Amino acid sequence: MSFIRIMRRSLRFLALALPVLLAQTALCQRDCVLKKVNGDLKIYSCPSENEKLNFIKVEMILENTSIEKFLVFVRDVENYSDWQYNTIESTILKTKGTTIIYRTVVEAPWPLSDREMVSEINHSYDSVAKKLQIVTISTTYDYPGNDDLVRVPFSKGVWKVSKHNNSSLKIIYTLTIDAGGSVPSWLLNMAIAEGPYQSFTNLRNKLDPKSISR
Repeated sequence: MSFIRIMRRSLRFLALALPVLLAQTALCQRDCVLKKVNGDLKIYSCPSENEKLNFIKVEMILENTSIEKFLVFVRDVENYSDWQYNTIESTILKTKGTTIIYRTVVEAPWPLSDREMVSEINHSYDSVAKKLQIVTISTTYDYPGNDDLVRVPFSKGVWKVSKHNNSSLKIIYTLTIDAGGSVPSWLLNMAIAEGPYQSFTNLRNKLDPKSISR
């Protein structure tokens, strides 16, 4: 093989690998702080370059659950109010193929206004590696506003799910969000820890009822 062909292959490899390496480096450089822990459930708060955005990371091992069962559960958006922290409404607005556009309302403590989110959810599954990724991201949709609600301008949640062993899953979840409006820093810090902790505890209890007695 000629030197020129080797260089061309090397450059193509670098072009493909560089974005992945940069993303991994950026993640490793985040100075995440462990906010809450309960066994294998860990909640982290991580700094963001944009002061309006808050970055949350959750790690958990989920027992007695398959990837298929987990996917069905997370895509059942009309039942989000059963387990997601302070969610009081969850409604499907539109379904197109595997994409679901939905609206949720989250109750905020007084004197703050409740938050409204319009998002879409998509997923991809690598059947060979047995890895699932679910992405929920805010989207523009022609839904009338409500003066009593603050619409969240941006949010993006990413679920990365893989097999941990024959009967359990490893879950890494990240959430980047701009809550919109004016939120006191002390209240935001409390919500960053308590919200994901309650949501993931509820999720685990729903998918693995045996965990309640453990």
